[in-house]
Amino acid sequence: MANDFLKIKKAVYEKGQLFGVDQKLAENPFLRKNYRKNSIAVVGGALGDEGKGRITDELTSLFLKEQKQVFHYRDNGGANAGHTIAFGNKKIALHQLGSGILQKGCTVVLGKEMVLHPQDLVLELLEVKKVLDGQDIPAKLLIDEMALLCLDTHRAFEAVLKMKAEGSKAATGRGISPAYADVLYRNPVRMRDLMAKDWQKRLQNHYEHYTMLCLGFGFDVSEVKVPRLDGSMVLVGSFKEFAKNLLKTKKVLEPFIKDVTSIIAKTWESDVPMVFEKAQALGIDPRYGVYPDITASNCAFDGIYSSTEGVVDDRQIAVKAATIKATYTSSVGTRNLPTAMEKSLAERIREDANEYGATTKRPRDVVYIDLPMLSYLFRVARVEHLTLTHLDIAYPEVPIKVCLAYEIDGKEVGYRPDQEYLNKVTAKYVELPSYDGAALANVKKMSDLPKEALQYLAFLSQCLNVKLLMVSVGPKRDQTIKYY
Repeated sequence: MANDFLKIKKAVYEKGQLFGVDQKLAENPFLRKNYRKNSIAVVGGALGDEGKGRITDELTSLFLKEQKQVFHYRDNGGANAGHTIAFGNKKIALHQLGSGILQKGCTVVLGKEMVLHPQDLVLELLEVKKVLDGQDIPAKLLIDEMALLCLDTHRAFEAVLKMKAEGSKAATGRGISPAYADVLYRNPVRMRDLMAKDWQKRLQNHYEHYTMLCLGFGFDVSEVKVPRLDGSMVLVGSFKEFAKNLLKTKKVLEPFIKDVTSIIAKTWESDVPMVFEKAQALGIDPRYGVYPDITASNCAFDGIYSSTEGVVDDRQIAVKAATIKATYTSSVGTRNLPTAMEKSLAERIREDANEYGATTKRPRDVVYIDLPMLSYLFRVARVEHLTLTHLDIAYPEVPIKVCLAYEIDGKEVGYRPDQEYLNKVTAKYVELPSYDGAALANVKKMSDLPKEALQYLAFLSQCLNVKLLMVSVGPKRDQTIKYY
């Protein structure tokens, strides 16, 4: 693997080959033959917090300039997701809502395989209205009646596990894993259960189930405090109090809850642009991530297929793009990464790029770009296009350091998603010429980028065997270079 990457380095940095990164793609990727035109799915390509929401928000805006409608679909995750988007001169951190929620003409669907916390969702809707100065939300919101509920009971149980079990140390405290586990245990609660006439009976059975689970660890579920979106901590309370809190949210959310299957099918067969926004990232997918720092949902493209009950074939989506940070990677958790960065540089990047969790506010670890890991994740997920954020995080006096390979006892080895294995490897790096990232703020065309930035883009895209789609040079919508 290292030799292949070094050959690409030689082609770029010694022979001057840019592989087209200084010009637009030869054909519009959204109009590929034999694919559903004007469709895109965006996944996190590394370990989360890559800026997917910003990318999907911008794509939605671009589609709306050409057409009157856009269909925006979220299929996984819940209140553990956090994506910050700019709205005028304001910023808002969205969690359960899709990033198209602020745009008129957009239909935002929260899909079947999301786990939705009703109280937090209501708080989030209120927060959006606040950003809009009290105006009605411009997008149309639909919630799949089959979407899973993530309740205070789930959060209480996760809190109990966090106090008792090492395996939950990296959890966000949002109850995500217990809510998904209910599906495997064959007793999930869904949005339609909350809307049913006998909803209190259904929820009481659920409450009693979690009462026994918490009791098994020596805790009274009613006395456990759980977090809210606004940062407050509240008691789960007795079932009467639990149900009273849900009744308030039930009334607010009821107008949005629908059987969306036919709507998705009709839209998929139409020409309406479709944007599929994934939560979390490939590197924390339970199949491809490193335990215990994994999430509980499907973070790859194939999750769209199952969440839409087979209506949307992810293999027919025109653009399947992964988002990563251009010059570094960030992560939150207990994992021990082989590409750890020097403390002083990590702290500098953390402050310059605001590397703190949008949901948890936790400071993120900052590490070097890891080509063995990214190559593995892109291969298993079948990534075809690349969207890069934070190209502006670069310093002219600091070379861009990239991991080319791993070694164990002097022998090159590949990437495996296993912490015990990764503890044994030594990362081998190459240092590449850098550039002044701060000078990129007003760059609009790829050909206006510094030579060193173009070389780096060529090197990275060729090593990962993907085509560049978008590159951001700042946090605002207009600070994006598009390759189509």
